[in-house]
Amino acid sequence: MLAAGASRRFGSDKRLHPMHGQPMLARTLSIFRDVLDEVGVVIRPSEPRIAALVAAADCRPIEAEDAALGLSRSLAAGVAALRHADGLLVGLADMPCLRPDTLRTLLAAMRRHPGRIVRPAHQGKPGNPVGFAASHYPALMRLQGDAGARDLVAGCAGVLHVPVQDAGVLRDVDRAGDLLPEQEGVRWNSKSAQACTHRTDGSK
Repeated sequence: MLAAGASRRFGSDKRLHPMHGQPMLARTLSIFRDVLDEVGVVIRPSEPRIAALVAAADCRPIEAEDAALGLSRSLAAGVAALRHADGLLVGLADMPCLRPDTLRTLLAAMRRHPGRIVRPAHQGKPGNPVGFAASHYPALMRLQGDAGARDLVAGCAGVLHVPVQDAGVLRDVDRAGDLLPEQEGVRWNSKSAQACTHRTDGSK
């Protein structure tokens, strides 16, 4: 999971923004940890509070020494630390409305189609997280700039788009105004808003 951004557009550290009584990062981590045996979280150097939050969620903090150089370098640090895995599902810390079943669907697609890049699609629109096979690790670790794996995915003819009924794959939190708290979930502040009703209290 990529969690080394500076939250400039949000106005404060969005990883710590409260959602249902817990920081946004903790909420997103709980979704991934519910499905995956191992979750590595890429953070900036010298962030003891964030590192402790990650460890408390039974996940592995990974410091990206050159995170300031862009998203691609954070991604490269995560891949380097987890390259023992047969494949990686790369997610974002600011996507707290994903459904665990969506992750399970993507993992199943990665197993059925080894070597393919696997990406969810909701109503025809591609989203995140994105699954990569080990054969893609060298290319991922060579990436530069702030585009992450966007160019790599765009240039690959074999991307498998997996249809999912989960608007959360399209919803990342860039600004504080993107979310409006509600009693039963979080509503997206847009004309095409859809409720984020996944809870982290044991119900799915």
